Amino acid sequence: MAEMLFDLPADGEMMMPAALAVAPAYTGPFANELAQLMRENPTIDPRRWERAKQDAVEFLADWGEQAAELGWTAQELFGLHPVAPLTRYDAMGLVWLLNGKEVTAITDRTAKIGATTYYRTKM
Repeated sequence: MAEMLFDLPADGEMMMPAALAVAPAYTGPFANELAQLMRENPTIDPRRWERAKQDAVEFLADWGEQAAELGWTAQELFGLHPVAPLTRYDAMGLVWLLNGKEVTAITDRTAKIGATTYYRTKM
């Protein structure tokens, strides 16, 4: 099991995991989308945003190149519904669905997250 680099203390004070410290230096696929996610919270939930930032960094480090080669889009990875961002799972990008879980496999159509398979809708 991978070491948890992310912790949300109960008192609301948020610690910065090591992965987020290197995020500004990331230059791979989806670097612009990652930079935007780091700057702007697209939700009303700061804890979920912090988790999404961590998940995005870890996903891109492990799978970013392959996801780009397989044709995954920024919307499919980072997207959220404009009116109901954290409730409309049908419009939620993979990064937001991870919620602390790791992707274990990715294809041009799917991403495997534990026992769950996320099916990509190709456009």
